[in-house]
Amino acid sequence: MKRTLFQPACKIWLICGGTNFGDGLYHLLYNVQQYGSISKAAKVMGMSYRAAWGKIKKAEKSLGFKLIETQVGGDAGGGANLTPEGNKLLQGFGQFRDRVEQAVELIFEEVFGGKE
Repeated sequence: MKRTLFQPACKIWLICGGTNFGDGLYHLLYNVQQYGSISKAAKVMGMSYRAAWGKIKKAEKSLGFKLIETQVGGDAGGGANLTPEGNKLLQGFGQFRDRVEQAVELIFEEVFGGKE
């Protein structure tokens, strides 16, 4: 069987209460971290600010801790940063997802053989 016919794929998420923490929330938090703004993160992801803020608030309620801290605008401008807990979740999920993907690739190679 030629490897080019198949490629391994999987979706990873963590479940806590009513929240599934997966790639969507991961990328939202990552973009908040990168841009320092929920609004900019939402725009990059093609979603409304309201939808992004709703996802964050729902996750915070289910998890029982804040993921982001916000600063109201003014002379210095507004913004958002990850809390230490939010940063730990972001980093941990990224590492977990990467390791699962590596394991899936290894298992795929064992089951379907090497590249042809």
